[in-house]
Amino acid sequence: MEGNVVNEVQLLETAEDIQVLRDQVLSRYAQFRSEARLKREKLEDSLKFQYFKRDADELESWIREKLQVVSDESSEDPTSLQAKIKILKAMEVNVTARSSTIVILDKTGTKMIDQQHFASDIIRPKLDELNRLWKLLLSNLADKSMHLQHTLVLVQFKSQCDEVMNWIIEKETQVTSEEFGDLEHEEDFYLKCEEFSKDIAAQEYRVTEINTLAEKLMADGHPEMEIIIKHKEDLNEAWQNLHQLVI
Repeated sequence: MEGNVVNEVQLLETAEDIQVLRDQVLSRYAQFRSEARLKREKLEDSLKFQYFKRDADELESWIREKLQVVSDESSEDPTSLQAKIKILKAMEVNVTARSSTIVILDKTGTKMIDQQHFASDIIRPKLDELNRLWKLLLSNLADKSMHLQHTLVLVQFKSQCDEVMNWIIEKETQVTSEEFGDLEHEEDFYLKCEEFSKDIAAQEYRVTEINTLAEKLMADGHPEMEIIIKHKEDLNEAWQNLHQLVI
């Protein structure tokens, strides 16, 4: 029995057996390394996708939130308009700062697809949706900014027109009142007229400014051109009528 063990040991210690054993060990080691590499690559691919999906989902949520803010159509009185314009300008700064994020995501996702990532069928639609939403946000942001600016200018223009129109109505009331027309002394009457003429002359610059602004808004292609023209014509007509009352 001892002789058999010695023989077996001797057989395992031959050069040929050692080479066979060495080849087997190296083959198993190579297979182990290959399997480990594949597992590592799969894990890395999985982590890449998780990071990509996390960042993409976060950006998509942020974009949709900003789209809701841009689509707000609440009251547009002068106070709220100023506040909205301020909010919009701050948003434009944030969007500019975020622009690098979508560029990085697009490059990362495209590279993963080119490398035939196992989640390519998920990554491609995600990138397409992100780019669609991003372009929509930029477009809506520009449109909203333009709309608010146009609305603010129109509100301010109408406010100026209303102020001068109210002043004109007040002066017309004074001129057509019995008190103004029945002054006992001619000298007092002319003094009153002269004072009235000075008031008109002092306000004329405001009418000129309003007409200049109206012409500029029309030249710039303001979307509410009909309203602007109507206010301008009404003001000029009222102004001419007031002049005729004191001639």
